[in-house]
Amino acid sequence: MPSAERRQYPRLPLDLPFTLVRADGSEPMRGRLLDISQGGCFFTAESGVPRDGRVTMDFVVLPRSICNATGRVVRDQGPRGFGVEFGAINVELQRFVDELGAASDDERDRVLSRILDPEIHLA
Repeated sequence: MPSAERRQYPRLPLDLPFTLVRADGSEPMRGRLLDISQGGCFFTAESGVPRDGRVTMDFVVLPRSICNATGRVVRDQGPRGFGVEFGAINVELQRFVDELGAASDDERDRVLSRILDPEIHLA
């Protein structure tokens, strides 16, 4: 019997590059933010991320919105990626996710092209 979907919010595909910054000061890594929702995100990274690790995600959406979320790693799928559950997101990120979810296929690239400097910080 298939398991029931437990997510409260629909996931929206992104596939955006980002920088992963570790609290230990090691060299930042590249990764890809594969999807996002009001409740979390899923990303890949060049190396492992600790389960239950605290995460802060930030990016700019032009013309001048700063999107921010904090959460924790709740799923580790090794090389396939890592799931993050947000504990808090700001109003700007809520608006961005709403706009992305409402965008038609034609508008989607325009919405995504306004994102600058996505970073995920691990604590």
